[in-house]
Amino acid sequence: MPGGSLYDYLHTNHNVLTLSQLLKFATDVCRGMEYLHQNDIIHRDLKTANLLMDTENVVKVADFGVARFQNQGGVMTAETGTYRWMAPEVINHQPYDQKADVFSFAIVLWELVTAKVPYESMTPLQAALGVRQGLRPDLPTNAHPILLELMQKCWDATPSNRPSFSDVRTELENLLEVQENSEAINCT
Repeated sequence: MPGGSLYDYLHTNHNVLTLSQLLKFATDVCRGMEYLHQNDIIHRDLKTANLLMDTENVVKVADFGVARFQNQGGVMTAETGTYRWMAPEVINHQPYDQKADVFSFAIVLWELVTAKVPYESMTPLQAALGVRQGLRPDLPTNAHPILLELMQKCWDATPSNRPSFSDVRTELENLLEVQENSEAINCT
């Protein structure tokens, strides 16, 4: 896409996002993932390198090379995706579902907040081993409390405790509305 990947936007161009930009990008991702999940598709490799920006800076979910339909009768256990964004149940070759994408989104959200590569001081394998043992990125001190809470809900070790993308989108949209109203008041 003309705007490139969100990974490049953050890490190659060294962009630091405003709260409104961050919320808009995160909401775009949630909308795309919500659509996939409504159609029983698990992305299985959600990360900023697979999130592309169009000319209007709308973020689109891309790279469906490892995406799969969630088979109602079968169980997915194959390890697939990228270690730094991978859910512990996937790393452990345990059965997984759409909630594995929600875990990956938590890491994407952390990346949007910090503009850092997750577990950048570790090799991908070290990061995976750490995640298996409960490691998560350090919570940023400068983030909005609702974003911190969302990250923690989305990267919960127990997949069934993670929210759906619909629930996450609703929380992000509510926060974006509050933020935009606050910015409008401050501009007058």
